Amino acid sequence: MELRALEYFVAVAEERHFTRAAAKVHVSQSGLSATIRSLESELHEPLFERTTRRVQLTSAGEALLPEARRALAAARAGADAVRAVHGLQRGTVALGVMQQMTVIDLPRTLARFSRRYPGVELRLRHAPARTLQRLVADGDLDIAITWPTGVVDARLASVMLLRTPLVLVCREDDPLAERRAIAASDLSDRTLVGFREGWAMHSLTEQFLQRTGTPLDVHFEVNDTGTALDLVDAGLGVALIAEALASGRRALRTVPLRGRPIDWVICAVSAAPAPTNPAARELWHLITRSTPA
Repeated sequence: MELRALEYFVAVAEERHFTRAAAKVHVSQSGLSATIRSLESELHEPLFERTTRRVQLTSAGEALLPEARRALAAARAGADAVRAVHGLQRGTVALGVMQQMTVIDLPRTLARFSRRYPGVELRLRHAPARTLQRLVADGDLDIAITWPTGVVDARLASVMLLRTPLVLVCREDDPLAERRAIAASDLSDRTLVGFREGWAMHSLTEQFLQRTGTPLDVHFEVNDTGTALDLVDAGLGVALIAEALASGRRALRTVPLRGRPIDWVICAVSAAPAPTNPAARELWHLITRSTPA
């Protein structure tokens, strides 16, 4: 089984389209299709269900995908290890992040890494927390900066970078700004700015509401905290957001939530005990040592 065939297979699995996959790996569509057919023949199983409208993984393809990703990641790590014999002059680091990573000063850390290793290519990918952890486990990412999902995976190492509580954010002229603490019932008649399912703030908000079983209607659903805070600043509603994310907005006030604190935690995650890719391992040490928990 050739690595090239696995690379083509992963590209088709991710793109769900042969033409787009061929463009992604810089090969003709006929060449890619022939390689996939050869791989299926070698495995004696079809890997894709092909119709005129879509390409979908078969059960055999679903089983192969994580192993193919791990094999490709191992091959990349091996090549990087050889290069590392003469120092980190070349290489690639795939980093996955959630939004608002300025709260741990990640851009400055990445800039320091790039100045130290100018020949190493950094690749950055945005995704929700639950997706990032899976991508590291599958070998698609070397490191992820993410919110822990609560699912224990012995293959992964995790280092906490930040802990900050969920709070209510409102304008300074809002009556709620004078409260010492807020219960879910205090928000039953308020317009709420919230987040889509799959994002950390949505999950933390659900934890808060489950304490009392109070249902709240999210009127403005967004997927980034900047937009959420802009809507609150404009007087269109209130929001439940991690305190560190709202600290830079002078016109807004944060109010603690009643009861036990619900914390937003940011962690660096990699393959245990550390990334196998030498360049990624250097970035891992830079992130986990230079960012206070």
